[in-house]
Parts: sequence; structure tokens; C-alpha cells
Amino acid sequence: MFRIRLIRWGGLAAVLAGILRVIASFTPTTTSVGLQIFYFVIDVLLLLGVIGVYAFQKQETGRWGFVGFVMALIGAGLLIGHDVVSAVAFLYPVAAFLFAVGISVLAIRSSVANTLPRWTSALLITSTVIGILGFVVGGFDILFVISGVIFGIGFIGAGLTVWLQPVR
Repeated sequence: MFRIRLIRWGGLAAVLAGILRVIASFTPTTTSVGLQIFYFVIDVLLLLGVIGVYAFQKQETGRWGFVGFVMALIGAGLLIGHDVVSAVAFLYPVAAFLFAVGISVLAIRSSVANTLPRWTSALLITSTVIGILGFVVGGFDILFVISGVIFGIGFIGAGLTVWLQPVR
């Protein structure tokens, strides 16, 4: 029973992280203490959300699901580290890339295992592709906004599934 509660709370964390990530897509890029705290909260919720989403379907997603989970977990941990010690500027792109690729691998396995709605997996994967394009193609900052919104909606969907569906 305790395990089921933890998984469900992880689903709620994913929903909250998704909502805040959508909001963050439209926040200014200036650095302030308040904004750093906001990103820290998002990243902690991302970490908890990934744990819940993975735990909900760990049997069905297999070895590659675990690989995606570990990549996303390390990425989220590094994002939190970046929030706490923002002096390490190069850490953010590495952390974001690890998280995005990890969540995409997990989303692919979720789609194959049919454990999450296909649209959530499709949105999570699409957000990674658009985010990478935004990083590679200079001058297209709008791609980061689009990627963040798409990711947030996909993560909300994954979180709602974990929160509302029976845990196996």
C-alpha cells in the first residue's frame, strides 16, 4: 500500500512539474533569486515525477525503460545541482540533454508497452526533438518555448495516468 501511495504521489509531482514547466516556458530569461527557486521547484518535481512514472510501469518497460529512467534521473539530479550552484554554466545543457533523451527512451518503451496513452509518449518525444533543434539551430528561441509547452502537456498526461490508473 505504501508503494502505491508513493507511485501516485509521483504522478501528482509529474502533473505539477508539467504545469510549472508550461508556465516556465513563458518566463523571462533574466536571472533572479525568485526565478532560481522556481526552477529548483520544477526540477525537484521533475525528479519525483520521473520516479513515479517509471515505478508505475517498470515491469512493462523492461531494460531500455530502466536505461531511460536512469538517464532522466541523472539529468534531473544535475538540473537540481545546476539550480543550487549556477556557477557551472556548462552543466545545464548536459543535464537537459540527459533528461530529455532519458525521458524520450522511457516514453518510447511506454508506447511499446502501452502503459501510458500514446499521445503522452508522442508529446514527450516530440518535445525532445524540438528542444534539440532549438539548441542546434541558433536564433530560434521560440523552439524552446514550444518544446517546453509540449513537454509540460505530455508530462501532465503521464502524471494524470499514474495518479488516476490502478497501479499494478
